[in-house]
Parts: sequence; C-alpha cells; structure tokens
Amino acid sequence: MPPLDPAAAPAPTLRHRLEYGAFRLLDGVLGRLPWGTVQALGEAAGMAFYLADPRHRRVVRENLRRADLGLSEAETRAMARACFRHFGGLFVGLLRLRRATPEELDRWIKVEGLEHFDAVKARGKGFIQLTGHYGNWEAIALAQSRMGRSLAVIGRELDNPLLERISLAFRTRFGNRVILKDGAMRETLKALKAGDGVGFLLDQDALTTGVWVKFLGQWASTFGTAGSLAARYGLPVLPVFSWPNGDGTTTVRFEPPFEVPVTGDAARDAWVATQLMTARIEAQIRKDPRWWFWMHRRFKTRPAEGHPLPAPLPPSEWLDLFSSPAL
Repeated sequence: MPPLDPAAAPAPTLRHRLEYGAFRLLDGVLGRLPWGTVQALGEAAGMAFYLADPRHRRVVRENLRRADLGLSEAETRAMARACFRHFGGLFVGLLRLRRATPEELDRWIKVEGLEHFDAVKARGKGFIQLTGHYGNWEAIALAQSRMGRSLAVIGRELDNPLLERISLAFRTRFGNRVILKDGAMRETLKALKAGDGVGFLLDQDALTTGVWVKFLGQWASTFGTAGSLAARYGLPVLPVFSWPNGDGTTTVRFEPPFEVPVTGDAARDAWVATQLMTARIEAQIRKDPRWWFWMHRRFKTRPAEGHPLPAPLPPSEWLDLFSSPAL
C-alpha cells in the first residue's frame, strides 16, 4: 500500500490536536513503564470506565443477556466487570506495546500453531486469515509479522489524521500491510492473487449491508466479503485467536485451516462460508466470554427493521444445509 499523501489528508481540527496532545502525554509516561505496571493501570482505568459510563455498561449487559450463554444475572454483572478490566488493559497496553523491542514482544506474546500458517501460505493461492475482536487482535498481527509471517489487514482509517499516522506505523512495523476499507476490494484481490493472506475481523454489525447469520443464538448482520471471496476463489480460511494469561503474557494460537464448500450456487456458498466463519468466532467466545468485545452493539441491526430495510433472512433450506453433519 502506498504511503499516505499528506496533501490528501484532511486538515487537523482543534479537537484532533487536543486528542493528539493527550496521546503524546500518555504515551510519554505509560510507554516507558514496565509491562505489568501498564496492564494494572489499564485494568484500573477499565473499572473506572465501567463505573463512570452507564451507557456502555448497559450495552455490555444487554449483549450478555441476549447471547445464549446461560449466565445468571450475577454472572452477567461479573462478566461485564471482567470485560471492562480486560479492554482497559488492552487499550492502555497498546501504548507500551508500540514501543516494545522485538525481544520484549517475544517474552510477552506466545505464538502457537505457526505450522498452520506456513502450510496454508505454501499453497500459493492466497488465504483468508480469520479472527474477531477477542483477546488482543493487534497483538496477533504484530507478533506474526515479527516472526516473518506478515499479511495484509483490512482496517478503517482513524478519524484523527494525526493519530492515523501513528496507528499505521504501529500496524506495519514488521512488514504487515494495511488495506483501508474504502475501496479495499481491488487491493484485497491483488494481495490474494500474489499468494498472500488477508486478515478479516468478522464480528461487527454490518448494518443494512450485511447478510444474516446465527451468532450466539441471535440473528446478526455480518459483512459478507470474506465469505464471498472464500467461496468464489476456493480460498482456505485460517482461524487465529488470542487471549491473556495469568502471568501477563498473551497467547496467539493459529488453528488448522478449513475449506468452505463450493456447490456453484454463489449466493448460498457465500452465506455458508460466512456462517462457518462466524461459528468459529462463536466457538472461541464460548471457551471464555471474558475476552470478547461486548461493548460493541453487535445485534443493533434487526431483521425487517430500519430504513432502508436490511436484507431478508436466508432461506430455511440454507439453515438446514448448515446444520448438516457434512459441514
């Protein structure tokens, strides 16, 4: 991806400059503290956010109640507090992570299953690297590129142009490439044709542009691009997830790749691929729900509601197909 053109970037506003100044202040202090100290401060900041922000506290609890996790009300509230602590530690920890030496990264992030990445890369046809907002997704891309397994990652440009330059430098530090969402298809196809992996985070509400899949017991509007690409070009899907450990380290684990079924019915194949990918993310969340980003309004879009109306639900025979033992 070519570097950002400073002339094309919007002129920073006063708000952008204040945000940048606050970032530089925090970065100058927290970016040099010991890793454990930064994590502890981040978790404390997460709890302060939990106490001070009733709107997001309500979103987390409502999401947990909607998901069919079988939690009691006491467990829901405890899970909500754990979620805030985790993401406080994650976001504050990024200030320290961006300054970490390669040796520090090797101590803090434990990578497992790289043989699965190497095997799918060796096929030479490109692949979808699948993850979600679970654990520390920034650590995944950082650690694998540090170990020579770079990829292209689709992401949205930050609203603040001063911070976007910093974010881009962090994400591309060891050779990863960022493909911005606006006009991403052309660059995505180029990366895949070159035999590279393209990373997708597939657990955000797609509003009225998404396809409906089942997720945590609910209909969830989901971006269909990754599923369409996997089905159309016969691309393997490589799941990878991360989670924190009790000793302050993070585990990143690559799972065996899987193929999506291709029948020739493009719409059905794309839907099945999207549902299969979503099911992998759900399976990871169910292992330990504390580490998923429950603050996102994942179920905001509802079937047959809103203007414009979202796409219709998939045909019942597609649901029967997904429940088939063959999948």
